[in-house]
Amino acid sequence: MNILIVEDNEALAQTTGWIVEMFGHDYRFSHDAGSAIATAADYKPHVIIMDIGLPGMSGYDLCRQMRADPALSQTIFIAQTGRSEPEHRQMAEDAGFHHHIVKPANIEKLQALLDDIAQSLSSAA
Repeated sequence: MNILIVEDNEALAQTTGWIVEMFGHDYRFSHDAGSAIATAADYKPHVIIMDIGLPGMSGYDLCRQMRADPALSQTIFIAQTGRSEPEHRQMAEDAGFHHHIVKPANIEKLQALLDDIAQSLSSAA
């Protein structure tokens, strides 16, 4: 799967990239909304793992904008945030995220989630 990691913390973005690569996926990363939109247009990710606290535009707003793009209609959006309260999960759902994970991500849970997504994508093809 192609995975776009949208994270303003460069070290965390790279670490997440290495983790998803270890699971057998390809990745790119962006550190802000503008580059995320441009990268998604060229890269056509199956999954976008997105931080909520981005500079200039929240991850909620960026998710809404990207979900409006017909080219990303089949893309799975995963919110990645340090906030685990129910209201934050609801805000992520309201913005259009399919899943919500809390930083730092549990590697086994992330792998299981990505495996489930990959399986559903392959069975839909």
